[in-house]
Amino acid sequence: MRLRILLSPLCFILAALLLLAPMGLRADDADDPGKRITSDNALREALTNHTFYGRYDGGGPWIEYYSPDGRSAYWDGCTHDGRWWITDGHACFRYRGDVQNTDYCWLVYRDGSQLDFVLPNEDPPGPAHAHTTAIRLGNSENLPLGADDCVSVQLTPASPR
Repeated sequence: MRLRILLSPLCFILAALLLLAPMGLRADDADDPGKRITSDNALREALTNHTFYGRYDGGGPWIEYYSPDGRSAYWDGCTHDGRWWITDGHACFRYRGDVQNTDYCWLVYRDGSQLDFVLPNEDPPGPAHAHTTAIRLGNSENLPLGADDCVSVQLTPASPR
């Protein structure tokens, strides 16, 4: 009888630890953006001629299309046109009318069937983190390339790469 009384609390504690352990693993895994795509060719293959739907950490939704000719169209409520290119294991972007007039070079990670884009601390305005929620082949939203319908931007040509 005494053994049964001692085992009962011990079993409860062990069961609680077993239930809590997977929760801790999931929390750690959520911070891991996945496996980084480091090869320029692999990045080009993953991004070219795809439309990406996503969300920023702590921010809103976005959609972006990367044309095979290096043009891009980014939507965050209005459409921004720009250029994209791959260099040194980074996916880089420049948008016409961007008030910072800068290149944004992101690290890209594969997370299952989705991608995570991480703007490192040293890049302006860094750091930032964007996750895709869907990826479709082609310009599935027919986002305009070479047109910017945002009224709050200064329209200057995106520098070609």
